[in-house]
Amino acid sequence: MARFLKSRIKTKGTAPGSLIFIGNKKMDTPRFRLFRYNQETTFETEFKTIGEAIREIKTDQVNWLNIDGLHDVSTIEKLGKHFEISPLALEDILDTGQRSRLFEDKNSLTILAKAGFFDNIKNKISVDQISFILCKHVVITFQERTGDHFEPVCERIRKNIGWIRNLSEDYLLYTLIDSLVDNYLITIEQIGDKVEQLENKLSVPDKETSAELFHLKTEVTFFRKSIRPLKEVMTRLLKSNSELIRKESVVYYQELYDLVDYSNEAIDTYFNMIGDQINLYNTNLNSRVNDVMKVLTVFATIFIPLTFIVGIYGTNFDYLPELHFRYSYFIMWGIIVLIVLVMLYYFRKNRWF
Repeated sequence: MARFLKSRIKTKGTAPGSLIFIGNKKMDTPRFRLFRYNQETTFETEFKTIGEAIREIKTDQVNWLNIDGLHDVSTIEKLGKHFEISPLALEDILDTGQRSRLFEDKNSLTILAKAGFFDNIKNKISVDQISFILCKHVVITFQERTGDHFEPVCERIRKNIGWIRNLSEDYLLYTLIDSLVDNYLITIEQIGDKVEQLENKLSVPDKETSAELFHLKTEVTFFRKSIRPLKEVMTRLLKSNSELIRKESVVYYQELYDLVDYSNEAIDTYFNMIGDQINLYNTNLNSRVNDVMKVLTVFATIFIPLTFIVGIYGTNFDYLPELHFRYSYFIMWGIIVLIVLVMLYYFRKNRWF
């Protein structure tokens, strides 16, 4: 399946809001985890079914329900009915090829984003879709597979680090997206190291350097395409009048917007840098070809008068006076050597090589 676009054959002709999973199945069985906390206590457990997890949600605490695995449409449908989430939002969540976006509903805010990480073994970037639903007292996150994107947030809740257990669910949403964007910067840093390491190889063009350049170009373009729309999402979120985002939390989302903007600037920098490197590589390659052609041209030019001389004395006329002179052979070689030296001096003086 193509990396830049997901196949949408399944959705052809279907009505808006139809719940159809689009993407690759990355887990055999969905995983349901619930964090429930306030200033004094914290509760963390894992459930086998979505029904069990929903029953443990308490309205007097902040609840974070994380679901790993998106292929089970019935689970998403049950969740949507319980929290009265729009089918259009659920449809987007099930479409793993969807670009980052914000969906506002009466009872919820839905944010679609991308999580990226660099796979050193495959030497390529992997991107998963991460979706967030903010409801009253609850934040629901959807991941294509179990990952460690939110592990720093989990540790802050368990150890009561910072303000997270003192504030509401909209602050929890901020910390989760913030953790995702921090991973963007880590991934961009890994890409940047590889891009910058290529600079030393550009002076001597070869097939390996060429292949690595175009591979990195593809990876940077893919990651750039994945994360850039989040800036638009944050812009819309800051302009939103949703009651689910408290006024005191807006300052955190403004800070998050700046971080997203910074990550976009960073990936744009490396996107432009690798484009410049490809241009420099092609310039060095052309320069190398020109140097070879220059040398060959010098040799060909030198041999033109020499070929002319030996061509004259290779003719089959009976009367060539010089042929009967005792030192004609040595004189001819002297003239040939002199012509070569004069031409080399002339070429060098004019900096033709």
